[in-house]
This record gives sequence, structure tokens and C-alpha cells, in this order.
Amino acid sequence: MEKSHESYLINDNYGDHVIFLLTVFAGVFGSTYYWQGNLEWSTVDALLSTITLGIGVFLIRLMLNYYPVGKIKSWPTILFSLTIAGILTFLNRLLWESGWLDYTDALALFDTTIFLRGTVITLLLHLIGLIVLSDKSSTKDLNMLQQEEIRQKLSTDAELHYLRQQMQPHFLFNSLNSINALLLRDPERAREMVQGLADFYRGNLKMDPKKWEQVDNEMKIIGQYLKLEKIRFGHRLKYEINLPENPSTLKLPSLMVQGLVENAVKHGLYGVTGDVLIQIDVSQKDNDLLISVHNPCDGDLGQASGTGFGLESLQRRLFLVFGRKDLLEYQEVDGQFTATLKIPQLR
Repeated sequence: MEKSHESYLINDNYGDHVIFLLTVFAGVFGSTYYWQGNLEWSTVDALLSTITLGIGVFLIRLMLNYYPVGKIKSWPTILFSLTIAGILTFLNRLLWESGWLDYTDALALFDTTIFLRGTVITLLLHLIGLIVLSDKSSTKDLNMLQQEEIRQKLSTDAELHYLRQQMQPHFLFNSLNSINALLLRDPERAREMVQGLADFYRGNLKMDPKKWEQVDNEMKIIGQYLKLEKIRFGHRLKYEINLPENPSTLKLPSLMVQGLVENAVKHGLYGVTGDVLIQIDVSQKDNDLLISVHNPCDGDLGQASGTGFGLESLQRRLFLVFGRKDLLEYQEVDGQFTATLKIPQLR
């Protein structure tokens, strides 16, 4: 990353510098005129003092621009301010002493106020130097904060991608095993499953993991998934998807529900004999999208205590996206397991 020093140079804010130098000019002019009462002399003295301080401001900002950024310390600005103020005051005196400015008693007045002038210039340059260092330190902190935010976002995106990739091979391998088993005894169902698998992954690939999808589009993908599972398990599996009246107004991160449904199929079909109904209810409560997935379970097996990788990865993904741990709830009542997903809607 190329380092830029432009924000610390004299040309970064003309308005503030003009006001500052005009204030210096007015202060010196008023002081000299008060003591001497000479309008022309006071004007020349104020003009020279303003030019001197302007050069000093430029030099100290230029020097501190290349000073390493770190903890703010006052000694560099004091050292630079004293050096610059001493040199400029000495050069200013030589100008008065040369006689080029033909004002009687000008040098005497300058010598009388030379320490006051040097002190004021030093203090002003020191103050400006501290402002420059503070600005550099703030810029560095802001850059570090932005870099940390970028790093965390990249880390979060990578983990989300990893969690999604963990879900896909599991389902793909099961489907391929089922197709392999069906090829000999039921080629028509095997062909149907291959076509369904292609449609399912085509829909998956169209979904951008960084974008939110309408809940009805998400349910179409879930419907394709359940259709494939129905081919695998035959008449035992039945499913029902209940959507609200206006599902297109509700959105959620893409492929967020698949883990819930996979968990329901796994525990519903493997843990229960007979027909199994997987029911998905989509609703809205206040500003939250609620998706509840119901499946029968064998209470003796204790599904709630062994939800497996699917719900754990979903819980982790919810935390990465929303920063909350209360968006997934599940319970088992009278042989019915229910997992409820809560998605806050973006305003």
C-alpha cells in the first residue's frame, strides 16, 4: 500500500491557513502600531512577521510529515520549533540590520522584542506540530481499524464459505449412493433423481452467498431437495411447505434453511418407522421472519441433545452474519421435534 503524505502538507486546507496568517498579521500590526504609532512601519513589521511564521509553519509540517508515526511525543515538536524559530528570527533580524528597510529605530525595537518574538513563534510552531502529529496518529489508527475490519470480513466470508461447502458434499454423496442403488432395480427413478439433482445444484449455483434471497425462492430450492429425498425414501417421506400471503417481501441469507431440513429428514426418517411428515411453516412476527421445521422423532433417542453438524453449523453461520446466538431454537414435545429459525428483516 502506497503511503501518502498529502494530508499533512501546507496546501491541504487553504482557508484555515489564510485565517491563521491574517490573525498573526493583525496581532503584530496592532502591537507595533500601539508602541510606535507608525502605520507604514507597523505594516512592514506585520508583513515580515507573517511571512516568517508562514515559512515556519510550512517547514515544521514538512519535517513532521516524514517523522515516524507512533506514540505522540512533545520533544520532536519542541526541538523542531526551537530550531526553526531561532533560524527565522535570526534571518529576520539580519534583514532589519542590513538597512534595506529604511526605518529609524526599527532594529532597536526588534532587539527589544526579539525574545518575545522567538518565544511566540516557538509556541505557535509547537502547537501546530502537535496538531500534525495528532492528525497522523489518528489517520494511522483509522487505517488500522479499517484494515482490521477488512481482515475480519475476509475471515468471516471464508468461514461462511467453509460452512456452506461442508453442507453440500454430505447431501451430494448420499444422493449419488442412492442413484447407484437405483440404477439396477429402478432405472426410471434413478433417471428422475439425476435430473432432480441437476436442477437442485443449478438453483444452488445461481444463488449468491453474499446476497439475501426472497423466502419463496429459498423454499423452491428446499422443495427440490425434499423431492430428491422423496425419491430416495419413497412413500415414507411426505412434506408440506406453508408460506404466508406475501412471501416475496420476506428475505433471508441464501441457503440458510437447508441445514434445518436436512436435520429433520435425517432424524425423522432414520429414527422413526412408518410414514414421516416434514412440515415447514413460514411466518412473520414483528420484524422477524420465522421458519419452523417439524419432524417426528423417537423421544428415547433424544434428538434435541444430538442435533449434529447441521444445526451447529447453522448456529455458527447465524452468529457470523448477525452477531447473535438467540436466532435458532429447537424443542421436542410429544415425539415432535421443532427447530425454529428467526431472521431479522433489514429495514
